[in-house]
Amino acid sequence: MRQPPWFIAAPEHWTQTEVRLPPDESHHALRVMRITPPDVITVTDGCGTVARCAASRLEGDLLIAEVLDRAEKRRPKPQLVIYQGTPKGSKADGVVERLAELGAAELWFFDSERAVSKWSADKVARSSHRWAQRARSACKQSRNPFLMVTGGAISWTELLRRVAKEPMTIVLWEEASLPMRTALAGPLDRIALVVGPEGGLTRDEAESLADAGAQLVSLGPTILRTENAPVVAASALLYHYGLIG
Repeated sequence: MRQPPWFIAAPEHWTQTEVRLPPDESHHALRVMRITPPDVITVTDGCGTVARCAASRLEGDLLIAEVLDRAEKRRPKPQLVIYQGTPKGSKADGVVERLAELGAAELWFFDSERAVSKWSADKVARSSHRWAQRARSACKQSRNPFLMVTGGAISWTELLRRVAKEPMTIVLWEEASLPMRTALAGPLDRIALVVGPEGGLTRDEAESLADAGAQLVSLGPTILRTENAPVVAASALLYHYGLIG
């Protein structure tokens, strides 16, 4: 049996009995999916609420749906946050999509010494909306009730500050000898993964991350592209903690 299509509406669009789809989701429902009353759809607020709803009426261009039943999902643990060195071109878009589909909680792009691409404030502002849209699309495609938070490009100083506050951080570094699986601890609420840019992390950068409390680890003898490494590592982490596979 075909599952009802998924839509996203932020918590402020909900009441106990109804949910109002925002303009972009209403347009997709009405013009692309051809939803009409009383079609059944699934709506999530991106924070764990998932509801089976029935399209009921229009208010202008917005679709209003009646909540038939709802469930509150718990975010799987550990939550996975990725700090990714700024990649060049459109590679960031692909990283956002793949990690959102896997169920990562957060993705932050950071600036570093060997980063090929240097992002201006204007570029980050332009990209942020696109990343959010891609994360939303991936959430819907994968039927994930939790939206991935995206942002960047944070400074190196800010990255070190955040790493120091993370309960556990592992850093992919080509000169590390410790296998990633060996570094993984027992049950965690949250784990951070740091991946360098195309040029990799310098020794000084790797050592400063270690001084901030991170563990330097290896994925193996092969060197992965910067846009592939976080996806491979995230998949391995999720498998290790029993969240996939």
